[in-house]
Amino acid sequence: MVVDLKCILFDLGGVLLNLDEEITRKAYQEILDPALGFDIWEQAFHPFERGEISEDAFFNRLQRRSKQVLPGDVYVRHWNAMLLDFPEERLQFLEKLSQRYDLYLLSNTNITHLRKFQSIMRREDKYDRFVACFKQLFFSHELRMRKPEPRIYEQVLHMIPYTATECLFVDDKAENTEAAKALGFKVITHNDGQDIITRLQSYLL
Repeated sequence: MVVDLKCILFDLGGVLLNLDEEITRKAYQEILDPALGFDIWEQAFHPFERGEISEDAFFNRLQRRSKQVLPGDVYVRHWNAMLLDFPEERLQFLEKLSQRYDLYLLSNTNITHLRKFQSIMRREDKYDRFVACFKQLFFSHELRMRKPEPRIYEQVLHMIPYTATECLFVDDKAENTEAAKALGFKVITHNDGQDIITRLQSYLL
């Protein structure tokens, strides 16, 4: 058991929610014009994750970088296609874990993906159970900052009653866990080849 561990911060997609970003990447590769999309991360994806631009502005920026302008719902459908399922056993594990530790969520999530995630969970009556596991949910579009920017971790530390050394941060992207580690967090970098339940149980023993 990790003696001084008081709380666990989870990423959402790729850790708790099954995710396949390649589905969306391939779909947009077919639609977007490479000559027009060179700045798409700085001008569309990242600002949308930070909540700096609206849904309409985000999808409009994708349309304007397309080989030909398609109906808006096409872009939304492809954007949400990466979000898959949330296994019941993973939710049950969170429910048990929340009895031992204070759990928080820290996710680079835009408003469109959040709405889709809520829909996926509510379809199987899981959303209220999911929310009940956490002391607080932190989303990048609400905080107006995104991982791996150090300021997002610093902001979270201002909003929870723990120091970085008392917290474990679990994320599927090394750049995010490295940024958290630099601030003193314990970290786990998760990958698709692992079972998150087994990995955490092993870490917490």
